[in-house]
Amino acid sequence: MTLPSQPHCSTSIPQSDRYLSQSLSIYILYLDAFALGMGTVGNGSTSMGGLLRSQDVATQANIALLSAADNDDYSFIDQNFQPESLQTWGKRGAIINVEMRRYRESVLEGLSADGYTVIDADDSDPDETKEVVKEVKAASKELYSQECQGVSESEDVSDAELKKLQEKRVKTKEERYQQRKAELSRRYEIEVTPHLVEKDDEGWYPQLRLHYYLTLGREFLTNRDSRRAKAQAEAGEKSIWKPDFNKGQMLSSVLLLEKLNLLQLLTSGERLRGSDEKMQELKRAALENRYLIKTCLNVTVSEQLTPIAFPLRVAAGIAQKLLDKIDLRLSYVGRLGPRGKRESVYQFMAPDDGQNVIFQKWLNRELVSVTSNIDLTTPIADTTAPTFHNHNSVSVTNNIDIQTQDVDTHNIPQTLNEAVGGWKGLRLKLRQGLESAGSFYTELISRVGEAVGIADGEPIWNAYLGQWQVWVNFADGCRSVGCVGKVVV
Repeated sequence: MTLPSQPHCSTSIPQSDRYLSQSLSIYILYLDAFALGMGTVGNGSTSMGGLLRSQDVATQANIALLSAADNDDYSFIDQNFQPESLQTWGKRGAIINVEMRRYRESVLEGLSADGYTVIDADDSDPDETKEVVKEVKAASKELYSQECQGVSESEDVSDAELKKLQEKRVKTKEERYQQRKAELSRRYEIEVTPHLVEKDDEGWYPQLRLHYYLTLGREFLTNRDSRRAKAQAEAGEKSIWKPDFNKGQMLSSVLLLEKLNLLQLLTSGERLRGSDEKMQELKRAALENRYLIKTCLNVTVSEQLTPIAFPLRVAAGIAQKLLDKIDLRLSYVGRLGPRGKRESVYQFMAPDDGQNVIFQKWLNRELVSVTSNIDLTTPIADTTAPTFHNHNSVSVTNNIDIQTQDVDTHNIPQTLNEAVGGWKGLRLKLRQGLESAGSFYTELISRVGEAVGIADGEPIWNAYLGQWQVWVNFADGCRSVGCVGKVVV
């Protein structure tokens, strides 16, 4: 069954059955159901009490984690802002979550209630239905392709023009394209192509953002969450709206994934079986923290993920569901082993979709921001998403103790020219906290931070990072890098 909607609708927004029913009655453009927003509100609970309790726990945990990480006092924040509105949010959210569990039935019931005649597909001619479905899918694909192409080919706009477009209530198609392209350009900091538009519609940005702050951007996460929390408190005159506050905090999600030690699976080419120790450790940790995982990542963990006849596949299923949150996957290799004891075998293959280019852009931006002590514009959030949208709920894991280790790069060769001045033989490093990341991240760091470069000027002490920073000329440009120390050669 295919459902019509506006081809430019944001796919990451939980859309109620009534919203879709109204769209069906107005538009005759078709998209497959997978392209519609099928998310849930909050932690997915179908009761108002469950949603509100999860937000209370999340807010308290976020503030506790942030206070501990930032060594600052956030007790001034008023968490009881507009309780009546929060109850309304909880009631409506619970209704939407129920509808998400029986989405198609809710849509059909809504259409019938509005007076439309719904014809059961079983009552129609099978051959005719098959041809109609085929034509609808072809039209859907063509319309969406034109939409993506239109966004990528639209005119670039300045920051001032983008702000005007965001504030404008009625826009032409071209203006919508311009706004979307500008937001994508600033969000990913790469060229906007039809493929990027499609990836963003599929929810790529929150996956990359969590992936980045779990790995390369880990040392900047506390500062990022702190800025967002203080900005929201200032805008609300010391009050916060819990769903928005929790949605903007990522520290607890990252801490939980670190506690689960998910990155140990990411060694390119290594074959994994469900019986492997690291897979069983992940399974045990995930089952023990299933409530936290649901609250933090909105991922349901259960031993019933696979048929009872395949108990060893549970570990792989859990691993894949968690890896999906950072847009990574385990590839199925096959069933190996002697007869009667065969096991499914998986292996991780590093993605080749340009993630490393985006991560390098984000990393360079944050290094410049910290080194220069300036507040650069952060990637633009989804301006079309309502407060129901929840990618990053949080947990009560305020006792997680994660040690961030340093990953040293290769020493700079000892034949630097006089351009280095008195600071010769600098040993460079990037503090990434990737002690268990596997060869995939070792290779990624080698592309981002291990290139041989020449120091340009004297290092500057960075109080935030607690280390010296120096501008280094690499083959691909000049950027700020942390230095372990100075050795004159």
